[in-house]
Amino acid sequence: MPEGLGRVLRNLDAWHLRQRAATIALAQNWAGRMEAHMKREAPWEDRTGNARNGLFAGASFDGHTVRIRLGHTVHYGVYLELANEGRYAIIGPTRRKFEADLKRSFEELWRG
Repeated sequence: MPEGLGRVLRNLDAWHLRQRAATIALAQNWAGRMEAHMKREAPWEDRTGNARNGLFAGASFDGHTVRIRLGHTVHYGVYLELANEGRYAIIGPTRRKFEADLKRSFEELWRG
């Protein structure tokens, strides 16, 4: 392999590793921001604090797909999201609130 081609391939590998690390870090940053927003803005009145404390957001990256998962740890979280015409929902509204900025940030990262 010519020396120049080897250098290009090494640089490409290094760039790919940096982009992967930046993608994971960006997803984790968004997950933290979304979790904080859900805990701060959940529209229900706390009785025990368990539902609010059990809200979570987590990021994962399998090398091809970035996922940010939002959820509840309490068994009745599904009712907060779906019952009462969604009056106590926080997951869907959080996703909608952050969706455009989140997408734009990843596009900027990869446009780079």
